[in-house]
Amino acid sequence: MKFQLILLSAVGLLAAGCNTATAASTTHETAFTDGQLSTCPITLPPKAAFIPPEPWPSVPPSEDQFWYGEPGLWTALPKDGSWGQLALGEKFWWWSECFDVAEDETPELVVTARRLDGDMPTYQVSDATNGYHPSFHWAMLIGVELPSPGCWEFTGQYSDHELTFILWVPGE
Repeated sequence: MKFQLILLSAVGLLAAGCNTATAASTTHETAFTDGQLSTCPITLPPKAAFIPPEPWPSVPPSEDQFWYGEPGLWTALPKDGSWGQLALGEKFWWWSECFDVAEDETPELVVTARRLDGDMPTYQVSDATNGYHPSFHWAMLIGVELPSPGCWEFTGQYSDHELTFILWVPGE
């Protein structure tokens, strides 16, 4: 009986995954690894790691990254919370169990960035497209070139899902 209850709960959660808004934990921890970074409440790997649903791999593309999010929307973030390339121009990959490239080649993924440690207007990144790599399958892809280094809060929205996290973007 207990097994059946667990199984029914799991099936119900999977069925609701693409139809309801769910939010990933946005708990931030502060890293004290360098003078500037110490004031930025970067998003670090959570204690309970997020594992994407199949067919996506259980580990992110790089060993110095971690998956962050929930089945409705996730991305790979640097374990140390610092991503310097975002000020120079970088591809930023996003995944969702709701994304099907056969039905939506240009997904309606909206990503904004807001600088937390300076007076900058909110920055909306490029329009989304799609991309494929054999190691991590189909994904949504955007281009990011932030106007300045600093402490940036990103919010991604796709379908009924939203994901927020904070990254440190060092200067050159």
